[in-house]
Amino acid sequence: MKHVHFTNLKGLKNAEISFSNTLTAIMGVNGAGKTTVIHALACLYKPDGRGENHKFPEFFIPNTDALWNGSVLTVANESVDSKTGEKVSSEMTFFKNVDRWHPRYSARPKRNTYYIGIDSCLPDIEKKSATSRIIYKTETLSDKQSSNIIELAAYILNKPYETLLDNSYKRKHFLGVDLNTGLRYSSLSMGSGEQRVIKILRTVQNAEQYSLILIDEIDLLLHVSALNRLIKKLHEISAKKNIQIVFTTHSIGMANLKDYVKIQYINNNGEGKDTSVYEEVTPDLILSMTGQKVKSHIIYVEDRLAAALVRELVRQKGKAVSVDVVQFGAVSNAFTLAASFVIQNESLENKLIVLDGDVCREKKDKEEQIKKKLTGTEEDSEEKRAKALSIITEFNLPENVSPEEFLFQMILQCIPHENEIYSIAAEINAVNDSHEWINRICNALDCDYNLIVREIFRYAYEGKNATLLSYLKQVEEWVDSHVR
Repeated sequence: MKHVHFTNLKGLKNAEISFSNTLTAIMGVNGAGKTTVIHALACLYKPDGRGENHKFPEFFIPNTDALWNGSVLTVANESVDSKTGEKVSSEMTFFKNVDRWHPRYSARPKRNTYYIGIDSCLPDIEKKSATSRIIYKTETLSDKQSSNIIELAAYILNKPYETLLDNSYKRKHFLGVDLNTGLRYSSLSMGSGEQRVIKILRTVQNAEQYSLILIDEIDLLLHVSALNRLIKKLHEISAKKNIQIVFTTHSIGMANLKDYVKIQYINNNGEGKDTSVYEEVTPDLILSMTGQKVKSHIIYVEDRLAAALVRELVRQKGKAVSVDVVQFGAVSNAFTLAASFVIQNESLENKLIVLDGDVCREKKDKEEQIKKKLTGTEEDSEEKRAKALSIITEFNLPENVSPEEFLFQMILQCIPHENEIYSIAAEINAVNDSHEWINRICNALDCDYNLIVREIFRYAYEGKNATLLSYLKQVEEWVDSHVR
């Protein structure tokens, strides 16, 4: 699953959620649509073995106030052809008309899906109506999977578990644990967070390869340190088994786990307006979630390489403490972002949106894009569009050159030949993808963009290279004039 575009579903409107091959966190304030995403994903596939078979009416129940007519979403999948080994892309659109959802459930692609809702936080004892003594039969689970589960649980929850137990009572089964202290208890006596972690681990460990696992409110009832350990272990298992795990969370700490989790922050812009989706937790978003303001200025950029450039620029100017840098993804998101600021009447003084400079270079191109986001013929329509465009700028990129190739040329022109970065770059003569101009250097040195960019600044920026200064000019002027 590469991405899902929600044309219209509950509060989601024209929102595209993209997914990592491992872990994806769906974030946002209460009511933003996080659980709607998880519920929809649960219905996109039919089981290919032991997976669950969820259907839209299970989560989107027709009722007096909502029949769900007009709901539309499209999933983009990518698979590998078993014969050729080539990647195969496909799309399927789901929609609800007067009487039913389409297409028929039998037409869905096969994939094992497992859904873990917030009811898994409820202790098993609270699900039972029995008030008298419960006598269950206990069996020690000594298989390799169970041993792995209890070992992981011990690490995540910092508890001295030894073995995982299966307790049966009236054809029902309850998990249990043995501790090396001699203590033994079942899930009827477990804390909610403890029980849920073990259930999550059991689901993930037992899931078939290429499964999709959906977890609502993964951080519920978990201490921060335990959540961090859980995320890291889930990432490890996910990568090993080629499992995609998508979860909702309110934890701001996800911003510190970007090496393990892809963030998709949902922000509704008001009734009837398009939904914005961000790839990072910005200061403004933190404010909406916690009421706490962080940095005073925000510069939005397309990708990680642009983010590294801007961070180094503001660091060189001694203003990093005041400027946050946030990725917005596809260039079309820049205009959605600018439009949302204007619609919500937000202050534009502390915001700048920077395009890479390889598309939408001309003023007329930008005007066409913003008209798609800010429609209407009201008296102030043109004024609103002008305001939105006023915070959009770009790197001054030479024509017919990608941002990556431009910086690659800076390396060859400005970095000393004895520098390891130059030595590796000098061996690269051609690439299949423009990103490889820089990625191949990063891979060879086992480093990220920040190191490469810092060295370019060290020799080109500090050396007053005219080409690099021209490239950064518009962003640099904004920083100089806006950030004190």
